[in-house]
Amino acid sequence: MTFTLHSEPYQRADDVGYAVTEFMWFDGKPFYPIGALADARIAALRLSAGAFDEGDEDNLDLIFQMREAGGGHFFEVVLRSNTGTSYAGWLWGQELEVLNDVEANHRVLLVECNGSKIRYAYNDEKGRYTCDGPNAKSKLSFRHAIKRLSAG
Repeated sequence: MTFTLHSEPYQRADDVGYAVTEFMWFDGKPFYPIGALADARIAALRLSAGAFDEGDEDNLDLIFQMREAGGGHFFEVVLRSNTGTSYAGWLWGQELEVLNDVEANHRVLLVECNGSKIRYAYNDEKGRYTCDGPNAKSKLSFRHAIKRLSAG
């Protein structure tokens, strides 16, 4: 998988923009400064199982690799299909690998984090990728990435 700084028009479409607003804000507060989105690298790929038209850019899923903070990256997942676009969760670590394993009709993701491999699978009930292992963390536990606004 290749992450690029250059974004294509289909990666900047309105439907993607709405999904991006979900990960730019978290728990009712800004999570990333706008510069983090400007510095993000984007990979376009297909995460759902089954055949698809490789030329159909409007149905390519997107993974945003946010700039490094605290020794790793947040990988923010946006799923796209003929039925719509949705934010599908986040992963944390240094390197991301897309596996051929499929769960809940989506490919499994593996993140290397401080020498360990952490597996994320799509959860239909939650509509998100979730950590399969005992090391699941809340996004709130990553305080180093949160930039709170304060009246000063």
